[in-house]
Amino acid sequence: MTRHADPPCSAKPTRVRFTVLAFLCALSFLTYYDRQCIVRAQESIQTELLITDGQMGLVFGAFFLAYALFEIPGGWMGDRIGARFTLTRIVTAWSLFTMLTGSAIGFFSLIACRFLFGVGEAGAYPNMARVQSSWLPKPERAAAGGLLWLTARWGGAFAPLIFGTFTRWVDSVKASAADVQGLSWLAATSSWRIAFAISGVLGFAWCLAFYPWFRDDPSQKSSVNAAELRHIESQRGLDAGHHMEGGMWGRLLTSPGLWAMSLYYICGGFGWSFFVSWMPRYMKDVHGVSFEKSEWSAALPLFCGGISCLVGGMLSDALVRRTGWRRLGRAIFPVTGCLVSAIAMFAIPHVKSERDAVILMCIAATAFDFGQAANWASIVDMGGRYAGTATGFINMLGNLGGATQPWIGSRLFNFYGWNVLFAVYGCAFLFAMTTWAFIHPTRHFYETRQQDK
Repeated sequence: MTRHADPPCSAKPTRVRFTVLAFLCALSFLTYYDRQCIVRAQESIQTELLITDGQMGLVFGAFFLAYALFEIPGGWMGDRIGARFTLTRIVTAWSLFTMLTGSAIGFFSLIACRFLFGVGEAGAYPNMARVQSSWLPKPERAAAGGLLWLTARWGGAFAPLIFGTFTRWVDSVKASAADVQGLSWLAATSSWRIAFAISGVLGFAWCLAFYPWFRDDPSQKSSVNAAELRHIESQRGLDAGHHMEGGMWGRLLTSPGLWAMSLYYICGGFGWSFFVSWMPRYMKDVHGVSFEKSEWSAALPLFCGGISCLVGGMLSDALVRRTGWRRLGRAIFPVTGCLVSAIAMFAIPHVKSERDAVILMCIAATAFDFGQAANWASIVDMGGRYAGTATGFINMLGNLGGATQPWIGSRLFNFYGWNVLFAVYGCAFLFAMTTWAFIHPTRHFYETRQQDK
C-alpha cells in the first residue's frame, strides 16, 4: 500500500531516483579509493615495516579473501532487513579499518587490518544492486550500472593522486609543526599513516548524509511524487520486497547462470586486479618509474576503464531497446571486451617504452570494463527480488581471483619474470570470455522457465 494518488496527466515525474544514484556513485568511488590507497603507499609501508614482496602480496590478497567470504552474508542482510541500515553499517566498518591501517606496526597487524577492512566492505555492491533493483526500472539499469562502475574505476584511478596529495600535505604540515610544542608526535608519525586516517573520515561523512535521507523503497520517500513512483514500479517487475521464499538457497547454489557469471569474475578479476596491485611495481622494475612518479600512469588505465563502463552501459541499453534481444545486448560487450583485453595483455611485455606500456594497459582495462555495466545489469536482472544475495554469491566467488592474484603474481614475476605473468593474465581473460555461453540475463535464477531472448 502506498500513499500516492494517481497523478494527473500533466504531472511530471520527480527525479529522486537520480539522487539515490548519486549517493551510490559517491559510495562506489569511496569503495575503490579506500581499497586502492595501499597501492600508492606500498613502497613506504614495505620499507618501514620490513615487509617482503610475498608478504605484501598476502596483504593485498587478504582484503579480497575477506571480501569474498562475507559477500553473501552482506548481500543477504540487505535483502532481509534493507539496504539503508546495511550500507550504513558497511561503510562505517570499512572506514574504521581504513583508518586503522595506518596504525599497523608489522606484517601481522597490517594483514589483520586489511582482512577486517575486507570484512567491513563486503556486501557494498550487493546492497547497491539491491537499491537499484528497488529504485530503478529495468530499462535504466545498464546505464546506471555504467555510471556506478565509472565512479568505482575513477575512485581507483584517483586514489594514488589523492592519497599522494594527502601525504605531501601532511609532510608540509609536519615541517611547519616541527618546532611547535605539543606537536612532536606529528613530526614523528609517518605521513602515510595520517593519510589513511584522513581517508577513513570520508566514509563517515557519507554515512551522516545517507542514513537520514534514504529509504529502502521509493514509496516510503515523501519527495517521490506519484508519477515517478508509477514510472519505477511499472517497469520494476516483482524485484522489490524482503520476503525470502522457501527453496531460494537451493536454486541460488544450483543456477548455471550464476555459476557462469562467477567464473567470469574469477578469471576476469584475476587479470584486472593487476591494475590495483602490481602495476606500479611493474612500472618501476621494467621502465624505471618510481612510485611517486607513477601516479598518473597508474591512474590512466582505471580512468579510461571508468569511461568505458559508462559508454558500454549506455550502448547495451540502447541495443536492447532497439533489438528487443536482451541476451545479445548484454553479451556482446563483455565477450568482445575480454578478447581485446587478452590481446593487449599478451602484448604488454613486448613493448620497450613506458608510453607504449601505459597505452596497452589502458586498452586492456578499457576493453574489460566495456562489458562491466552489461554484466552488472545482467546480475541485477538474474537476481530479481534477491539481487543482493545473488550479487553477493557472484562477488564471493569472483573475488577469489583477486584474492589469489597478488600472491601468485609476486611468485610469477619474481621467479619467472613479467612475461609469464602477462601471459597468464591474457589466458584468464580468454577463459572469462567463454563463460557467457552459459549466461542468460532473461532468467531469474529462482524461476525455471522464462523467454530466452
